[in-house]
Amino acid sequence: MTPLDRLFTSVPQLPSIPTVVQALIASLGDEDADIGSMVARIKQDQSLCARVLRLANSSYYGSRHKVGAIDDAVTLIGLNALRTLVIASGITGAFTKVEGINLHCFWRHSMFTATLARDLGKMAGINGEFAYTAGLMHRIGQLLIDMAFPSVARDIAYDNHGLSVAELAATERQLLEFDHSEAGAELALRWNFPAVIRNALRWYITPLVDEACPYAGTVHLASQITLGIETDTAEKLIISGIDRNLAAKLVLDDLDWSDVIGMAREMLQGEVVFD
Repeated sequence: MTPLDRLFTSVPQLPSIPTVVQALIASLGDEDADIGSMVARIKQDQSLCARVLRLANSSYYGSRHKVGAIDDAVTLIGLNALRTLVIASGITGAFTKVEGINLHCFWRHSMFTATLARDLGKMAGINGEFAYTAGLMHRIGQLLIDMAFPSVARDIAYDNHGLSVAELAATERQLLEFDHSEAGAELALRWNFPAVIRNALRWYITPLVDEACPYAGTVHLASQITLGIETDTAEKLIISGIDRNLAAKLVLDDLDWSDVIGMAREMLQGEVVFD
């Protein structure tokens, strides 16, 4: 049994997502996908509908009108944005409680990372929805580790408070023989996510390796900037921490990072509701 197999056999109950969410994920990047027909399936899942509408009415989305039904969401934000909302609702809803993790803070960071990854992805000329979904899931392996090995997870959190994500991953590998990026990629495989999303989850910590696709880089930058803002890091320090080689790899080397950080700060003022 591999270390990753041990993780998944140790999780008390493996999280699952609704089949309609899996179908929407499979449709990412498919311009001919009939998302409209999936809306009817979304309506049949009352729990999912309720989560989607709560998210849609968060100040994070900035809607001036109350979204009272899925049809309203289609009218106000469009089918593609609704697909993103449903995917976000399905993924966040798969984890109802994880001991030792404040899920609201966890998903708030993930949601804002996802939105910034989507924006950076569009600037880099890649699919924004793929980037969004990868950004939303980039730390999901940490939830699995907490569920399977809570005492080890507490030790990891204590020993790595305030350290970088690379240092956190190094400790995970030392104690578990894998890190949260590998765990997240394996979960994405078991959930039948597209290969580019699995790649992004696996390599977002080290996006300059040859195996990493551009989505790994956008998630890396988005997470880094989001965390910098959340910890009140000075703008010049956030900018100085951006790897210029990574920016060049993504063809973002001419980007005004001050503008990007300003946009992200404004976005982070919104509140998002998950439960």
